[in-house]
Amino acid sequence: MNDKKTLMSDKVLQRAWMLLIVLTLASAFIAESVDPTAGMVIVVCLVVAIKGQLVVDRLMGLRHAPPLIRRMMLAYFYVLPLLIALALIFPEPLRRLTTL
Repeated sequence: MNDKKTLMSDKVLQRAWMLLIVLTLASAFIAESVDPTAGMVIVVCLVVAIKGQLVVDRLMGLRHAPPLIRRMMLAYFYVLPLLIALALIFPEPLRRLTTL
């Protein structure tokens, strides 16, 4: 029974790795072939968030971790892409906010 559980978790882990590879290749292709429009920036940021979720839940095994630890790890993958997207989509208002 323990071998079956290990085999199942190996399959889940392999699927997570394959999905991470596919998402990374898709992001690289989009980034190299398309002008950075607002829509494309949002798509790439969503891919980063999905990849972060996969890493935290599947590879790091934090799916059933204490909520505070899991939320702090996930916040990095949600907040940082959001800030990058806002900086790329709205550069002028950001420049005005940060200029003395």
